[in-house]
Amino acid sequence: MATRSRASRRGRSGRARRAPASVRGRDTRVDSLRGLVLIAMFVAHCAPSPGPLRLFNLTEFATAPLFALLIGIGAELGDRGSRGLPAAFVRAGIRAAVLVALGLWLETWGAQVDIVLLYLALPTLLAPLLARLPVTALAGVATALWASAPYFMESFGSKAAEAAVRGDQVGARLWNVVFTGTHYRLTTLLVFTCIGIILWRAMSSVRLNWHIAAAGAFSLLLAAGLMLAKEAGRIDFEPYSGTHLEVAFCALLVVGISGVWLGLAPDHVDIPLLSVAGAMTLSVYVVQIGYLAWYVRSYAPGQPDDSWANVAILTALGLVLPLLWRSAVPREPLTKGPIEGPTAVLTRIFH
Repeated sequence: MATRSRASRRGRSGRARRAPASVRGRDTRVDSLRGLVLIAMFVAHCAPSPGPLRLFNLTEFATAPLFALLIGIGAELGDRGSRGLPAAFVRAGIRAAVLVALGLWLETWGAQVDIVLLYLALPTLLAPLLARLPVTALAGVATALWASAPYFMESFGSKAAEAAVRGDQVGARLWNVVFTGTHYRLTTLLVFTCIGIILWRAMSSVRLNWHIAAAGAFSLLLAAGLMLAKEAGRIDFEPYSGTHLEVAFCALLVVGISGVWLGLAPDHVDIPLLSVAGAMTLSVYVVQIGYLAWYVRSYAPGQPDDSWANVAILTALGLVLPLLWRSAVPREPLTKGPIEGPTAVLTRIFH
């Protein structure tokens, strides 16, 4: 099935709202959403069939956009620190450098997956700047990127090809990451990062969270309408294609999923099986690639990795290993994860 991809707040009424649940300063609702996205990623990478009503195909549309959306939410949640934007850029630069280094390394492992980390590095780097823009500017950036992305893909495709012919692998890769990627590209992922920032600000300003849930449900209804029209042959859009219709469908889908989850989840909710995994997303991603590389290189050479057994194994590993790590390594900041902990040591220097 899978294409290879891969403080207390106050409402308008002035009534104090409960602070979101947190573990060591983290919003566990957001971490739990990340945990759900991890499971969606395992399905997108390994599910051998589209499932009932082709629902599992939706993971192909939603997973990478949700990760980009969560980068935007993380930028809004993150402490900007007393040193302002320059320090925020340095912290983001450290995280982006980790993503790039890991992404390039993971590509050498041989898994049948298009490593998304390189493509998420630029949204991570730019998120602190986006988080300082007003909503109207964010909406303008997202709309401009949505409108121009297909034209960028077409216009710069020849540039990437020319760079590859010249042997300029770095140049070809940059064109690919920013404009012309087969599955991912900065010009579309940034749309969802902007949406994440806007969504979280809406969460902080509306009177009741169920308003966000209702907006999310309406967004899902619109997405369902587009999918029904696609299945009836009236319109056509494919995951990762970067067309106007595909990006719009992805936006409706991820706004719906995140809006319903964040709107309906109680402020005090904590589902450790999801939230702990969600707090260690990068480490779980590495575990996934390691397992899939072993599967196709040693366990079943030459065979695809699509199987429900692999979905189940990855889900078990992805949810249980973070809990075991947190139990075995309770000391901050290493309890954040084998990759997240050392990264936090570096970023905290600039708070």
